[in-house]
Amino acid sequence: MSTNYKIANAKLGALVIAGLLFLVLTLYMIGKNQNIFGSSITIVSVVEDVSGLMAGNNVRYKGMNIGTVRSVEMADDGKIHVRAFVRERMKHFIQMNSYTSISTDGLMGNKLLLIMPVEGEARTIEEGDTLYARPGTDMDNLLGKLDESSDYLAHTLSNLALVSDRLADSNALWELLADSVLTNDLRESVASFREVGRQSREIARVGRSFLQTLEAGDGLVNRLFTDTVMVGNVEETLGQFQLGSEQAVRLMEDISEILQKVEDGEGAAGMFLTDSAARQSLANTLVNIELSTENFNQNMEALKHNFLFRRYFRRQERRNRSDN
Repeated sequence: MSTNYKIANAKLGALVIAGLLFLVLTLYMIGKNQNIFGSSITIVSVVEDVSGLMAGNNVRYKGMNIGTVRSVEMADDGKIHVRAFVRERMKHFIQMNSYTSISTDGLMGNKLLLIMPVEGEARTIEEGDTLYARPGTDMDNLLGKLDESSDYLAHTLSNLALVSDRLADSNALWELLADSVLTNDLRESVASFREVGRQSREIARVGRSFLQTLEAGDGLVNRLFTDTVMVGNVEETLGQFQLGSEQAVRLMEDISEILQKVEDGEGAAGMFLTDSAARQSLANTLVNIELSTENFNQNMEALKHNFLFRRYFRRQERRNRSDN
Protein backbone atom coordinates (compact mmCIF):
# COMPACT_ATOMS: atom_id res chain seq x y z
CA MET A 1 0.00 0.00 0.00
CA SER A 2 2.68 2.45 0.94
CA THR A 3 4.70 1.45 -2.11
CA ASN A 4 1.77 2.12 -4.47
CA TYR A 5 1.15 5.44 -2.75
CA LYS A 6 4.74 6.51 -3.26
CA ILE A 7 4.58 5.54 -6.96
CA ALA A 8 1.39 7.55 -7.41
CA ASN A 9 2.90 10.57 -5.69
CA ALA A 10 5.99 10.28 -7.87
CA LYS A 11 3.86 10.20 -11.04
CA LEU A 12 1.83 13.17 -9.81
CA GLY A 13 5.00 15.11 -8.98
CA ALA A 14 6.48 14.34 -12.41
CA LEU A 15 3.26 15.45 -14.08
CA VAL A 16 3.20 18.70 -12.10
CA ILE A 17 6.84 19.42 -12.91
CA ALA A 18 6.24 18.71 -16.62
CA GLY A 19 3.23 21.03 -16.59
CA LEU A 20 5.21 23.78 -14.92
CA LEU A 21 8.04 23.40 -17.44
CA PHE A 22 5.54 23.56 -20.33
CA LEU A 23 3.92 26.65 -18.80
CA VAL A 24 7.28 28.37 -18.36
CA LEU A 25 8.31 27.49 -21.93
CA THR A 26 4.99 28.75 -23.28
CA LEU A 27 5.26 32.00 -21.36
CA TYR A 28 8.82 32.43 -22.59
CA MET A 29 7.84 31.90 -26.22
CA ILE A 30 4.89 34.27 -25.92
CA GLY A 31 7.03 36.84 -24.16
CA LYS A 32 9.72 36.51 -26.80
CA ASN A 33 7.26 37.02 -29.64
CA GLN A 34 5.43 39.86 -27.89
CA ASN A 35 8.60 41.57 -26.62
CA ILE A 36 7.38 41.28 -23.04
CA PHE A 37 10.65 40.27 -21.47
CA GLY A 38 13.10 41.97 -23.86
CA SER A 39 13.91 45.68 -23.98
CA SER A 40 12.02 47.56 -26.68
CA ILE A 41 11.01 51.03 -27.83
CA THR A 42 7.61 52.28 -28.95
CA ILE A 43 7.10 53.90 -32.36
CA VAL A 44 3.99 55.24 -34.07
CA SER A 45 2.97 54.61 -37.66
CA VAL A 46 0.41 56.98 -39.21
CA VAL A 47 -1.74 55.22 -41.83
CA GLU A 48 -4.95 55.88 -43.76
CA ASP A 49 -6.34 52.35 -43.58
CA VAL A 50 -5.21 49.48 -41.36
CA SER A 51 -6.79 46.84 -43.67
CA GLY A 52 -7.54 44.55 -40.72
CA LEU A 53 -4.31 45.10 -38.77
CA MET A 54 -4.79 44.53 -35.04
CA ALA A 55 -2.84 44.41 -31.81
CA GLY A 56 -0.52 41.44 -31.61
CA ASN A 57 0.36 41.35 -35.32
CA ASN A 58 4.04 41.29 -36.19
CA VAL A 59 6.25 44.21 -37.22
CA ARG A 60 8.63 43.19 -39.99
CA TYR A 61 11.80 44.87 -41.29
CA LYS A 62 13.70 43.42 -44.26
CA GLY A 63 11.90 40.11 -43.79
CA MET A 64 12.65 39.82 -40.03
CA ASN A 65 10.11 40.02 -37.24
CA ILE A 66 11.43 42.82 -35.04
CA GLY A 67 8.38 43.64 -32.91
CA THR A 68 4.61 43.52 -32.46
CA VAL A 69 1.69 45.89 -32.83
CA ARG A 70 0.65 47.30 -29.44
CA SER A 71 -2.51 49.21 -30.32
CA VAL A 72 -4.52 50.68 -33.20
CA GLU A 73 -6.21 54.02 -32.45
CA MET A 74 -8.11 56.65 -34.41
CA ALA A 75 -6.69 60.18 -34.07
CA ASP A 76 -8.66 63.45 -34.09
CA ASP A 77 -7.56 64.30 -37.63
CA GLY A 78 -9.02 61.08 -39.03
CA LYS A 79 -5.65 59.37 -39.33
CA ILE A 80 -5.02 56.00 -37.70
CA HIS A 81 -2.09 55.74 -35.30
CA VAL A 82 -0.58 52.28 -35.00
CA ARG A 83 1.64 51.95 -31.94
CA ALA A 84 4.17 49.14 -32.06
CA PHE A 85 6.95 47.66 -29.98
CA VAL A 86 10.32 47.42 -31.75
CA ARG A 87 13.32 45.64 -30.30
CA GLU A 88 15.77 48.20 -29.00
CA ARG A 89 18.76 46.60 -30.66
CA MET A 90 17.08 47.05 -34.05
CA LYS A 91 16.61 50.81 -33.74
CA HIS A 92 20.17 51.42 -34.93
CA PHE A 93 19.25 50.00 -38.36
CA ILE A 94 15.98 51.87 -38.95
CA GLN A 95 16.22 55.47 -40.18
CA MET A 96 13.64 58.21 -39.87
CA ASN A 97 13.16 58.42 -43.65
CA SER A 98 11.80 54.86 -43.69
CA TYR A 99 8.12 54.40 -44.41
CA THR A 100 5.61 51.83 -43.21
CA SER A 101 3.18 49.69 -45.16
CA ILE A 102 0.49 47.20 -44.21
CA SER A 103 0.78 43.87 -45.98
CA THR A 104 -0.18 40.24 -45.56
CA ASP A 105 1.95 37.32 -44.40
CA GLY A 106 1.73 35.19 -47.51
CA LEU A 107 -1.39 35.08 -49.68
CA MET A 108 -4.02 34.64 -46.96
CA GLY A 109 -2.01 35.05 -43.74
CA ASN A 110 -2.17 37.59 -40.93
CA LYS A 111 -1.64 41.29 -41.47
CA LEU A 112 1.84 42.74 -40.99
CA LEU A 113 3.23 46.19 -40.32
CA LEU A 114 6.18 46.48 -42.67
CA ILE A 115 8.97 49.02 -42.19
CA MET A 116 10.54 49.75 -45.58
CA PRO A 117 14.04 51.31 -45.76
CA VAL A 118 14.76 54.23 -48.09
CA GLU A 119 18.11 55.28 -49.54
CA GLY A 120 19.58 58.43 -48.10
CA GLU A 121 21.06 59.73 -44.88
CA ALA A 122 18.83 60.25 -41.82
CA ARG A 123 19.07 59.70 -38.07
CA THR A 124 17.94 56.42 -36.53
CA ILE A 125 14.62 56.08 -34.72
CA GLU A 126 14.21 56.69 -31.01
CA GLU A 127 11.46 56.17 -28.44
CA GLY A 128 8.16 57.73 -29.56
CA ASP A 129 9.23 58.60 -33.13
CA THR A 130 6.62 58.62 -35.89
CA LEU A 131 6.90 56.96 -39.28
CA TYR A 132 4.47 57.61 -42.10
CA ALA A 133 2.87 55.02 -44.28
CA ARG A 134 2.73 54.37 -47.97
CA PRO A 135 -0.30 52.50 -49.34
CA GLY A 136 0.40 48.82 -49.34
CA THR A 137 -0.99 45.94 -51.35
CA ASP A 138 -4.67 45.36 -50.64
CA MET A 139 -5.45 41.68 -51.01
CA ASP A 140 -9.09 42.41 -51.86
CA ASN A 141 -8.02 44.64 -54.74
CA LEU A 142 -5.41 42.10 -55.74
CA LEU A 143 -7.94 39.28 -55.74
CA GLY A 144 -10.37 41.49 -57.67
CA LYS A 145 -7.77 42.15 -60.35
CA LEU A 146 -6.95 38.44 -60.39
CA ASP A 147 -10.63 37.67 -60.91
CA GLU A 148 -10.79 40.17 -63.80
CA SER A 149 -7.69 38.59 -65.33
CA SER A 150 -9.29 35.15 -65.00
CA ASP A 151 -12.43 36.38 -66.77
CA TYR A 152 -10.34 37.91 -69.55
CA LEU A 153 -8.33 34.70 -69.88
CA ALA A 154 -11.51 32.63 -70.04
CA HIS A 155 -12.91 34.93 -72.74
CA THR A 156 -9.66 34.66 -74.70
CA LEU A 157 -9.66 30.87 -74.46
CA SER A 158 -13.29 30.82 -75.61
CA ASN A 159 -12.38 32.90 -78.66
CA LEU A 160 -9.44 30.61 -79.39
CA ALA A 161 -11.71 27.58 -79.17
CA LEU A 162 -14.19 29.25 -81.56
CA VAL A 163 -11.41 30.05 -84.03
CA SER A 164 -10.09 26.50 -83.74
CA ASP A 165 -13.55 25.06 -84.47
CA ARG A 166 -13.95 27.29 -87.52
CA LEU A 167 -10.54 26.28 -88.80
CA ALA A 168 -11.37 22.62 -88.28
CA ASP A 169 -14.64 23.00 -90.25
CA SER A 170 -13.03 25.00 -93.08
CA ASN A 171 -12.58 22.80 -96.14
CA ALA A 172 -10.92 25.61 -98.08
CA LEU A 173 -8.11 25.84 -95.54
CA TRP A 174 -7.34 22.14 -95.67
CA GLU A 175 -7.52 22.14 -99.48
CA LEU A 176 -5.11 25.06 -99.47
CA LEU A 177 -2.74 23.24 -97.13
CA ALA A 178 -2.99 20.08 -99.26
CA ASP A 179 -2.23 21.92 -102.52
CA SER A 180 1.19 20.69 -103.64
CA VAL A 181 1.56 23.47 -106.22
CA LEU A 182 1.07 26.12 -103.55
CA THR A 183 3.54 24.31 -101.33
CA ASN A 184 6.15 24.37 -104.07
CA ASP A 185 5.47 28.07 -104.69
CA LEU A 186 5.93 28.79 -101.00
CA ARG A 187 9.17 26.85 -100.98
CA GLU A 188 10.41 28.80 -104.00
CA SER A 189 9.39 32.07 -102.33
CA VAL A 190 11.26 31.13 -99.17
CA ALA A 191 14.28 30.19 -101.27
CA SER A 192 14.06 33.54 -103.08
CA PHE A 193 13.92 35.37 -99.76
CA ARG A 194 16.97 33.46 -98.60
CA GLU A 195 18.81 34.34 -101.81
CA VAL A 196 17.88 38.00 -101.39
CA GLY A 197 19.16 37.87 -97.82
CA ARG A 198 22.40 36.26 -98.99
CA GLN A 199 22.88 38.89 -101.68
CA SER A 200 22.15 41.64 -99.17
CA ARG A 201 24.81 40.26 -96.86
CA GLU A 202 27.24 40.09 -99.79
CA ILE A 203 26.47 43.69 -100.76
CA ALA A 204 26.99 44.78 -97.17
CA ARG A 205 30.29 42.89 -97.05
CA VAL A 206 31.50 44.46 -100.30
CA GLY A 207 30.41 47.91 -99.13
CA ARG A 208 32.22 47.48 -95.83
CA SER A 209 35.35 46.30 -97.66
CA PHE A 210 35.10 49.28 -100.02
CA LEU A 211 34.83 51.71 -97.14
CA GLN A 212 37.79 50.11 -95.40
CA THR A 213 39.79 50.41 -98.62
CA LEU A 214 38.88 54.07 -98.94
CA GLU A 215 39.81 54.69 -95.32
CA ALA A 216 43.16 52.92 -95.61
CA GLY A 217 44.10 54.29 -99.06
CA ASP A 218 45.53 57.63 -100.21
CA GLY A 219 43.20 58.31 -103.12
CA LEU A 220 41.10 61.30 -104.00
CA VAL A 221 38.07 60.19 -101.97
CA ASN A 222 40.10 59.56 -98.82
CA ARG A 223 41.85 62.93 -99.18
CA LEU A 224 38.51 64.60 -99.75
CA PHE A 225 37.30 63.29 -96.40
CA THR A 226 40.53 63.78 -94.43
CA ASP A 227 42.52 66.64 -96.05
CA THR A 228 41.18 69.95 -94.72
CA VAL A 229 43.12 71.96 -97.34
CA MET A 230 41.59 69.98 -100.16
CA VAL A 231 38.17 70.33 -98.63
CA GLY A 232 38.69 74.10 -98.57
CA ASN A 233 39.72 74.07 -102.24
CA VAL A 234 36.69 72.01 -103.16
CA GLU A 235 34.44 74.39 -101.25
CA GLU A 236 36.04 77.37 -103.04
CA THR A 237 35.59 75.66 -106.42
CA LEU A 238 31.97 74.93 -105.66
CA GLY A 239 31.48 78.55 -104.62
CA GLN A 240 32.98 79.78 -107.91
CA PHE A 241 30.87 77.30 -109.84
CA GLN A 242 27.78 78.54 -108.04
CA LEU A 243 28.75 82.16 -108.82
CA GLY A 244 29.25 81.27 -112.49
CA SER A 245 25.89 79.51 -112.51
CA GLU A 246 24.23 82.62 -111.08
CA GLN A 247 25.91 84.84 -113.71
CA ALA A 248 24.84 82.43 -116.47
CA VAL A 249 21.28 82.56 -115.16
CA ARG A 250 21.35 86.38 -115.22
CA LEU A 251 22.81 86.33 -118.78
CA MET A 252 20.04 84.01 -119.95
CA GLU A 253 17.48 86.28 -118.33
CA ASP A 254 18.97 89.31 -120.15
CA ILE A 255 18.96 87.44 -123.47
CA SER A 256 15.37 86.38 -122.89
CA GLU A 257 14.44 89.99 -122.16
CA ILE A 258 16.19 91.20 -125.35
CA LEU A 259 14.47 88.53 -127.45
CA GLN A 260 11.15 89.45 -125.90
CA LYS A 261 11.72 93.11 -126.82
CA VAL A 262 12.69 92.09 -130.35
CA GLU A 263 9.52 90.03 -130.64
CA ASP A 264 7.51 92.98 -129.33
CA GLY A 265 9.03 95.24 -132.05
CA GLU A 266 11.02 97.44 -129.71
CA GLY A 267 14.27 99.01 -131.11
CA ALA A 268 15.69 98.91 -134.63
CA ALA A 269 16.20 95.15 -134.67
CA GLY A 270 12.65 94.54 -133.48
CA MET A 271 11.28 96.96 -136.03
CA PHE A 272 13.18 95.30 -138.90
CA LEU A 273 12.13 91.85 -137.80
CA THR A 274 8.46 92.65 -137.27
CA ASP A 275 7.71 95.62 -139.66
CA SER A 276 7.60 94.48 -143.32
CA ALA A 277 7.49 98.09 -144.59
CA ALA A 278 10.66 98.92 -142.68
CA ARG A 279 12.37 95.86 -144.12
CA GLN A 280 11.35 96.88 -147.67
CA SER A 281 12.56 100.44 -147.09
CA LEU A 282 15.90 99.15 -145.83
CA ALA A 283 16.22 96.88 -148.87
CA ASN A 284 15.49 99.80 -151.23
CA THR A 285 18.04 101.97 -149.42
CA LEU A 286 20.71 99.30 -149.80
CA VAL A 287 19.91 98.97 -153.55
CA ASN A 288 20.19 102.74 -153.97
CA ILE A 289 23.50 102.81 -152.13
CA GLU A 290 24.81 100.03 -154.35
CA LEU A 291 23.71 101.90 -157.54
CA SER A 292 25.20 105.17 -156.29
CA THR A 293 28.48 103.43 -155.56
CA GLU A 294 28.56 101.93 -159.05
CA ASN A 295 27.85 105.34 -160.66
CA PHE A 296 30.53 106.96 -158.52
CA ASN A 297 33.06 104.40 -159.67
CA GLN A 298 32.16 105.06 -163.31
CA ASN A 299 32.52 108.82 -162.79
CA MET A 300 35.90 108.41 -161.19
CA GLU A 301 37.06 106.21 -164.05
CA ALA A 302 35.90 108.88 -166.54
CA LEU A 303 37.77 111.57 -164.64
CA LYS A 304 40.96 109.53 -164.90
CA HIS A 305 40.75 109.66 -168.73
CA ASN A 306 39.74 113.32 -168.89
CA PHE A 307 42.55 115.56 -170.23
CA LEU A 308 42.03 118.00 -167.35
CA PHE A 309 42.69 115.46 -164.62
CA ARG A 310 44.90 112.97 -166.51
CA ARG A 311 48.18 114.56 -165.42
CA TYR A 312 47.06 114.60 -161.77
CA PHE A 313 46.20 110.89 -161.70
CA ARG A 314 49.49 109.96 -163.43
CA ARG A 315 51.46 111.94 -160.89
CA GLN A 316 49.59 110.11 -158.11
CA GLU A 317 50.46 106.76 -159.67
CA ARG A 318 54.18 107.65 -159.92
CA ARG A 319 54.19 108.83 -156.30
CA ASN A 320 52.57 105.60 -155.15
CA ARG A 321 55.13 103.54 -157.09
CA SER A 322 57.99 105.55 -155.62
CA ASP A 323 56.62 105.07 -152.09
CA ASN A 324 56.41 101.35 -152.64
